[in-house]
Amino acid sequence: MTTKELFKEYSIDKSIPIPLYYQFKNILIEMMKKKLLNPGDMIPTEFELCELFDISRTTVRQALTELVNENKFYRVKGRGTFVAQDKINQDFIKRIESFKLEMERKGYTPSSKVLEFEVIKAPTEVAVALNISASSDVISLKRLRYADHEPIVIANTYLPYISCKNVLDYDMETQSLYKILSKNINTKINKVIRNVEAAIPTKEDCELLEITKNTAIQLFHYIGYNQFDSPIEYTISRYRGDKSVFTIEQYLH
Repeated sequence: MTTKELFKEYSIDKSIPIPLYYQFKNILIEMMKKKLLNPGDMIPTEFELCELFDISRTTVRQALTELVNENKFYRVKGRGTFVAQDKINQDFIKRIESFKLEMERKGYTPSSKVLEFEVIKAPTEVAVALNISASSDVISLKRLRYADHEPIVIANTYLPYISCKNVLDYDMETQSLYKILSKNINTKINKVIRNVEAAIPTKEDCELLEITKNTAIQLFHYIGYNQFDSPIEYTISRYRGDKSVFTIEQYLH
């Protein structure tokens, strides 16, 4: 059955007070949930959709525009409209929460692979972030984090050795770093300051995250502080842009 034929299984009810564009939008969402439309699939043209559902082009465009804005579809000029890759709505930038807890809260199965876990001399960037001397020892923890066995982010975390050396006793493929740090009032993360920017993927990014050189990377630098305002954690995270969308909530005061 072709994609166009799949749409013939659905119809819009013009006798009810629900807006036509909203009915059409929900049909597309339902087709995605049922896996009738999958990431990368091209849907019929706007003209064809108008004919299939006997609705105006304005109605079709309103629904498609909302779905594009919600990152569920994307348009390619001169080609058409396609179903977008599933993305994880990352809302950790609104709260202090471990990757593990966030993924579990969203219904994903999280896992980690430790790439590096050692004590090193603090590089200049790390020393500045943690407010320690460049000669100080730090714990370097590099992990590849997964959601449902799919690589999502490469996280490089640095911790001051003198206050966090107990972390070395744990299996960081199964344990939550924030949970370990929270066992001591001096290392429990109380505040996090994050900076985000776009980045071009490196060769390592492509290999570990299973992406191409044309895939965007969302680069985060963040510092976690204890309740005494002392920096405890400095993390550099590289998220694959085709699998992550970040939510920021703001209020007018």
